[in-house]
Amino acid sequence: MKKTLARVLFGLGLSALVAPSAAEAQAPPRASIRSITALGTGCPSGSVTAILTQDLGMLVFVNGALSVEAGPGVSPSEQRVFCQVMIDLDHTPGYSYAVSSAYGYRGYAELDAGVTATLDVERYFTGELGTNPVQSTLRGPFAARFHVREPPEAVGPFSPCGASRPLNIRTALNVSTIGNPGASGRVRLTPMWGAQHLQLHWRRCS
Repeated sequence: MKKTLARVLFGLGLSALVAPSAAEAQAPPRASIRSITALGTGCPSGSVTAILTQDLGMLVFVNGALSVEAGPGVSPSEQRVFCQVMIDLDHTPGYSYAVSSAYGYRGYAELDAGVTATLDVERYFTGELGTNPVQSTLRGPFAARFHVREPPEAVGPFSPCGASRPLNIRTALNVSTIGNPGASGRVRLTPMWGAQHLQLHWRRCS
């Protein structure tokens, strides 16, 4: 039977993610990806590619799967993996944008009793104050497929007006046996449909 890992909310909470009252606008006349950079144990440099849809309404990037494992004989370095993607969009001046997840993640976990798996996701623009990532937790015993979905109304933060700053998307996956040192656990997580689909929300700067 499928079980659902707790929904992931980005930022400080749902109230901080809901689109601001300012009306969203049509996409700007021009937008393109200036650069994309990836770093981390889960996405080495050069492993991530991205595209913008023709209507500038969706940003799609492929960053592969994240896998962790813990237990007797397993190296501590295999218990945690992270991927940070920095996407720099070049667009017509006078616009600001935010993103929301269109699909989320799916995965499979095998966790003995006392073993926990956590997923941390954080989104922010370079130069802005970072927020603590919101954590979703899966506790053993557990052996099943699961999925993680972001609430559709969760949008933001919006990029700062008058400045060009990359969007940072950081995902970290961890499995811990602190609750049962002799136990084992493993998790594999992938974006639904093989890629992350981010809905772009545009608005005009005042």
